[in-house]
Amino acid sequence: MRLLVVTNDYPPKPGGIQQYLHNLLRVLPDEIRVLGPADNAADDEHRVTRSGRAFMWPTPANKRWILDEARAFQPDLILFGAPHPLASLGPGLRTKLGVPYVVLCHGAEVTIPAAFPVTRQLLARPLKSADALFAVSRFTQQRLQRLTDRSVTYVGGGVDPDRFAFVERPIPSGPITIGCVSRFVPRKGQLRLIKAAEELHAGGVAVELLIVGRGRQEDAIRRAAARSPIRVRIEVDVPWEQLPGLYTEMDVFCMPCKSRWGGLEIEGLGLVFLEAAASGLAVLAGDSGGAAETVRQGRTGYVVADTQDIVDAVRRLDADRSSLVAMGVAGRAMVEEEFTWAATAARMRKDFDRLTAR
Repeated sequence: MRLLVVTNDYPPKPGGIQQYLHNLLRVLPDEIRVLGPADNAADDEHRVTRSGRAFMWPTPANKRWILDEARAFQPDLILFGAPHPLASLGPGLRTKLGVPYVVLCHGAEVTIPAAFPVTRQLLARPLKSADALFAVSRFTQQRLQRLTDRSVTYVGGGVDPDRFAFVERPIPSGPITIGCVSRFVPRKGQLRLIKAAEELHAGGVAVELLIVGRGRQEDAIRRAAARSPIRVRIEVDVPWEQLPGLYTEMDVFCMPCKSRWGGLEIEGLGLVFLEAAASGLAVLAGDSGGAAETVRQGRTGYVVADTQDIVDAVRRLDADRSSLVAMGVAGRAMVEEEFTWAATAARMRKDFDRLTAR
């Protein structure tokens, strides 16, 4: 099968959708061509054709370019990496090329446009018309079904269990190192994590923080860290291939994401939770969107809705430090059973095969 992927989200640009697509396409056994925005080279650049623009809107010029590239590649199926804005080209491409199109949906790129009548209509039209819709979480699946009044295939998310290898950790005897890997934006909750760590410190629980990422809140995070009585280590612009090593320096993972703007800005799933679980860490996941789906409450970690939940969860782990090890083992087993890229691709592949059957 020849698969054409049309997306604004692809490495080396950082982000969850970018990594999701990159890792998913690595395990699909098809001949693949990615049409993406102008950027530096990805590590699989041989199958990427880039636009001359840093972001592709469905303008007449971009429509012509995508159509020309699609005709040259002659795909059997077109996959849009996100629903907005490029999936609006799907019906026209299907008519002109005679091939089906499908759309992969994540989280906020669905909830935000769906909240307003005009953008909801623009979003819903190509989704209702698509030959198949895929959702990365049950949360997103339910939102899409309400928006489109049609079936949506749950495909979940994945992690490479070889890259994020299980590390057998001894029970920590010193301060507990709480790690967070995510973009530095308000929704991800790094400032809440620092506040929770300070409350733990004040209550006699020894903790340190390892915060990894980049983004517009970097200055605010650095100021909070500089004022804090606890040790806060900040790593910025860490290459993705170096992340597994940083997970090995943590005792517990916490990304306390929180929905914003009345539930419009949410976490679609959160691949970092799966990376941490695969690495053998207990996981504290915020209660936003599909994030809670990456945790088995009390077995692989805890869902934390606010600062007090973080404090309470870490206190429980500190009181029984052997649970850090047990949760890490359980989290790794959960990933191997449910959240590999091979499993995600297999769920998607069923619709691919149905749509391309001759």
